[in-house]
Amino acid sequence: MTNKPLFSILVANYNNAKFFADFFPRIKNQTYKNIEVIFIDDGSTDNSLNEVEKYANGDNRIKIYKNDKNMGSEYTKKRNIELSTGEYFAFADPDDFVEPQAVELVMEQLLQNKNLSMVYTNFYLTNEDLSHETKYIYPTDIPDNKILMFGFTPNHFAAFSRQKYNQTPGLDISLKRVTDRDLVLLMEEVGQVIRIPQYLYHYRINSNSISHNLNAYKAQYWAWQARYKACERRGLSKEHVFTEIMSYIDNQRFDFSTTTDYKLGKKLLSIPRFVKYKLLKR
Repeated sequence: MTNKPLFSILVANYNNAKFFADFFPRIKNQTYKNIEVIFIDDGSTDNSLNEVEKYANGDNRIKIYKNDKNMGSEYTKKRNIELSTGEYFAFADPDDFVEPQAVELVMEQLLQNKNLSMVYTNFYLTNEDLSHETKYIYPTDIPDNKILMFGFTPNHFAAFSRQKYNQTPGLDISLKRVTDRDLVLLMEEVGQVIRIPQYLYHYRINSNSISHNLNAYKAQYWAWQARYKACERRGLSKEHVFTEIMSYIDNQRFDFSTTTDYKLGKKLLSIPRFVKYKLLKR
């Protein structure tokens, strides 16, 4: 027996059987041993269920569920959370894979600081056949308390405190395609979020990825909806947040009000504006 808290690894699967050989061995060989794997198949049409049974054989930590029909990742991920029992949990996509020490290193942080709601790691971007891999570099010029709102979603590899999650409204499955964005925004609102420097997750960009095909623009739409809901919860102006984010994206974060041209232009415009005001007043 172990006195270490149970950690739940949540897997929402749809037609990813061909990647299981990369994914499951690293999950099963985590250096942090007290884990459970909640695997839910969302109506796959490949041999996912047969393949996952092979990895679960003799390992009672892997619990297999399936939806009666394809329900989508939002529904499936929320069901993942509801079926899991760990004090801490993380999602891992079955077309990606994690380093064997991933759970151990995030748990070190979570157990040291009970104010943490979320710990995330650095990660690699890799192509489908793993022949090319690069480090993802998070922006350094955005304050830590804004990185989630700005859209640099730290969900690879991200671990969450269930105690903190229970203080939130829970995942909003009406937000199609962006349950991960919704989750990290929620967790930022109930506790401290930190990133550890180790590269512990390998994010595979494959041909079926929602965020890397023609559905990418739809995903961006729903990402904005998640931000707007966060604005409502936080009492922020949606217009202000939108303007701030877009000005950052366009690399035009510049205060024109301090320039000589702006001050001169304001003086020149004051005359016609005064005349217009007088005429309208009549």
